[in-house]
Amino acid sequence: MTATITTDTTPDTATDGPLVSGILIPMLPVADLARSASFYGALMGLELRREFVQDGQVTGLALGRGDIGWGLNLRLRSTLAAPADLRGEHPVVWKAEDYEALAAFRDHAAELGSDPVMFEHDDAVLVRVVDPDDIDVYVAVPKRAWTSFQGYTLEPSGYRATHSTALTAS
Repeated sequence: MTATITTDTTPDTATDGPLVSGILIPMLPVADLARSASFYGALMGLELRREFVQDGQVTGLALGRGDIGWGLNLRLRSTLAAPADLRGEHPVVWKAEDYEALAAFRDHAAELGSDPVMFEHDDAVLVRVVDPDDIDVYVAVPKRAWTSFQGYTLEPSGYRATHSTALTAS
């Protein structure tokens, strides 16, 4: 797949407040901690780093590695106060450093039998796999900076860029 790289010349958006550089530890609700830990361990090379116990039951795990600077928490869905069902959603989009790394991830996921799908969006080239809880796992290489607004509408064929002014703006 050949990606089209676009250059957005809009100035960077300035905001007040602390600068956040990325995701350190996202948390996903899962049905089976061991099964999900095994899946993410194999897919992303993560290792068990923490275990959280409440009233004698393991309710969460943290996966990571010392050399990558980020991790992933898994929380037992049945222990959450409210339903936390992210099936069919992509709560985290992981970043690959370049197209070569993205292709390597796709090949690795295929070797694991995860049926990766590579596709292109306005913002990124992505690889999608589905975890044991039917949560979409996206790994991407951005195509352009997020320096201007773009609205999308879900249509039968997927999301389509549709508006340049926020509907939520008052």
